[in-house]
Amino acid sequence: MQPLHFKVPRLKEETIRVECWDLDNFFEPIHFHEEFQITLILEGGGSLFVSESVVPFRKGEIYLLGKNLPHVFRNSGFDFPQHGHKNARAISVFFNQDVLKNALNEIPEAYAIHRLLDFSVYGIRVSEKQQSSISEKLNSLNDKGSFERILGLLEILEGISKDNKLTFISSLGIPIHTVQENIPKINKVFDFIRTNYNERITLKQVAELVNMSPTAFCRFFKYKSQKTFSRFLIEVRIANACRLLYQDDFNTSECCYSSGYNNLSNFHKHFKSVTGMTPLEYRNNILKRAN
Repeated sequence: MQPLHFKVPRLKEETIRVECWDLDNFFEPIHFHEEFQITLILEGGGSLFVSESVVPFRKGEIYLLGKNLPHVFRNSGFDFPQHGHKNARAISVFFNQDVLKNALNEIPEAYAIHRLLDFSVYGIRVSEKQQSSISEKLNSLNDKGSFERILGLLEILEGISKDNKLTFISSLGIPIHTVQENIPKINKVFDFIRTNYNERITLKQVAELVNMSPTAFCRFFKYKSQKTFSRFLIEVRIANACRLLYQDDFNTSECCYSSGYNNLSNFHKHFKSVTGMTPLEYRNNILKRAN
């Protein structure tokens, strides 16, 4: 089972395509496309699936989804629109990520935008603090001429790149929480966890890795990642379990023990805290819609 390759209907002379959705439900099934996508949710809510991760989404939120990133917005009231009321209203902007990055390569002032595009492979949610100003710009984009749209898009991306509270959705590849920084210590920790998540990992062990006391490390990690270390480790492990369930090759016990857990009860508890579902519900939900 593979995500659907979706072709965005972008005209030859269009660098940027703006779509205003007013639907009963968002596009199904799980899919990916070559274009970078920015989506503002105007109406509706439910679960956003990004690669092997799942997070809730709601009205007013803004998401960035990188090139070829499997995703789907799934309404909580899927297939049950009430009294003609549309469950899915959104503005989505699509553009060729490679073309834009190549155009920005020789512009030092565009470094933050370039890094934002790089990090979009994880799926990004804009912070609540920035939603209002970015929403206003997205709403006006459809009324602009062709070249004005390009300038408007750059303004939107520049505004998002300054957001130091961005949320990265995919737990398998969480970068540091700002796009302007690159700190060797935190990267060293991330690399270690991604490589060894299926082994026993202690706080003392990871703190020693970066020559810090456990207490100092906890403060440092929370400041740089906006998560506690224990929560980050749980999310990485559960993301791996989701991947194994998604591939439909592993049962729940195998997913548990292959993801660093030695206790099924603990695994179920953490799985539900991250995804909002049991492992069986997750598999049935994502595979049913993807098929």
